[in-house]
Amino acid sequence: MPLVSANNGVFHYEIDDFTDPWTKPDTIWIQHGTGRSGRFWRHWVPALARNYAVIRRDQRGHGLSPDPGPDSEWSMETLLCDMLGFLDALGLDSVHYIGESMGAVLGVRFAQRWPDRLKSLTLCSMPLDLRPPHNQVLTFPEFGNSSEAKRAIGVDGWARAMVDRRVISGGKTPTHAQWVIQEISKTPIEVLVGIGLPLYSPEASWDKTAELLGSLTTPTLVLAPTKSPLTPLDDQVWIRDMIPNARIAIIDGPTHEVYVDSANECLDAVGAFLASLRV
Repeated sequence: MPLVSANNGVFHYEIDDFTDPWTKPDTIWIQHGTGRSGRFWRHWVPALARNYAVIRRDQRGHGLSPDPGPDSEWSMETLLCDMLGFLDALGLDSVHYIGESMGAVLGVRFAQRWPDRLKSLTLCSMPLDLRPPHNQVLTFPEFGNSSEAKRAIGVDGWARAMVDRRVISGGKTPTHAQWVIQEISKTPIEVLVGIGLPLYSPEASWDKTAELLGSLTTPTLVLAPTKSPLTPLDDQVWIRDMIPNARIAIIDGPTHEVYVDSANECLDAVGAFLASLRV
């Protein structure tokens, strides 16, 4: 099980590379969203790994990355330095980055701060502002705030609620939802609480995001879901318009997770985008 230490954390990751051994392929880094892991992206690997080295990293405390413990600091700064330290630890100067949901939020901030480390940026289902009242689908009115709700209903309850609310996909087969809930339930409750804290901070507000988008210089593709309860299509178009020279692929699907529900359409868009950068 490949593990690497970075920024006072330990991270599990997978590398899949089926490129010709005499070539020097570019690297694609796929970063999952809250509560998930790199396993949720397994179905993307065969289509990408013939032409790229594909890395899937589990965020701290997620998937097979060890629980960082009660003293872990959960801030945007910590998560961004996790990313920088991860690249440094693997000796990667620059990569193509694909981030989904929270992974996309992190990608924008990383690209603004260290633009030389990213060759391209793909933002899949990126939300603009998850704080109430901007977004209600993540709220539980019977509890005081998101952290209290997660502790009250537990990781399993949160996962079930996210599937029911179409935030996380679970309807492909009768066993799909069961697998999703089991995988998310491996996440320690304080990790699930902690990873959400940066998303509810003033730093993650709509106006801060707008300021960041306008300053990006990294070639960017927006994978825009048509029916996400977290990020309306109008928001996705606005994100594209705010980023200089960004492109958009509108992806139809029943949930927020179009990378699951409409994987082939997403992969076609990503493949065409990356190919265009080689011209």
